Amino acid sequence: MRQPVKYIFRILVGVIFLISSIAKIVSIDSFELYIFSFEILGLSVSFLFARLVIAFELALGVYLIVNLDAKVAYALTCLFLAGMSVFLIVLIIMGNNGNCNCFGELIAMNPWQSLIKNVIIFAILLLSVKLQSFNIRYKPLWRVMIIVAAIATVFILRPPDNWYYESYGKSTTFNREAFDQRVESNVLPSEIMEGDKVICFYSLSCEFCKMSAHKIGTMRRLGTFPQSEIVAFIGLNDISGRKEEATQKAITFFEETKLDCEKFYFIEPKDFLRITNGSMPLILVMKDGEVIAKYSYRDIR
Repeated sequence: MRQPVKYIFRILVGVIFLISSIAKIVSIDSFELYIFSFEILGLSVSFLFARLVIAFELALGVYLIVNLDAKVAYALTCLFLAGMSVFLIVLIIMGNNGNCNCFGELIAMNPWQSLIKNVIIFAILLLSVKLQSFNIRYKPLWRVMIIVAAIATVFILRPPDNWYYESYGKSTTFNREAFDQRVESNVLPSEIMEGDKVICFYSLSCEFCKMSAHKIGTMRRLGTFPQSEIVAFIGLNDISGRKEEATQKAITFFEETKLDCEKFYFIEPKDFLRITNGSMPLILVMKDGEVIAKYSYRDIR
């Protein structure tokens, strides 16, 4: 096979890695939460690891296309595909059939589908065996530039949430007056003012509410979030007419996110919005009625 044809196949593999990295950047919240959900890495380390994986894919994609070192690029790609394939096989053995985030949320793929995708990529890569590298001057400089540019791109476009915890914390809104009024009028049960509580204001249709529940549930299992009783308040129109259906949806919500929520209540949207100032989710860590900490999705820690 002629060199130009081999180079076309090498470009195709590089483009796939570029698409994969861009898809992960766009949906990085889901990707970092996916990594965190394995309960191996802490939250901050998961933020870092997610971005390093994306930066590696981005750099590898460019490296394949620029064709600086054809043999090195081939070996790195094979090693990466092999490592990811082993990971996918472990997921299959464990019975994990969820989206493995290989293409973020752009293309949802279960481990079996992603494993087949890896086999196809490897087959395309084989068609570019013995491709000759381009004769480019200052190759060491180009290698460094590609790596630095990939890392910088990821961290600049989507910096980790823990870099801005204080800033996010200042923007987390909570109307204490409206909260107390709803407790006094029994819209919110008075028991939440007693002892240690984690109070969550969620909407069942809010993506970030679901991710925050998932994040808190994982953190509690790792022992890095207060173990206090969780009480959730869910905004719902026409509470009386939809309560049975909504109750089942709420149960499913907490089962899917693996958040050990002991109690949940439905409240009218007007009350929900007044307390949260229209921002969701809102998480309150309380002790005897005093708010110890308040979080939105970004600054949960």
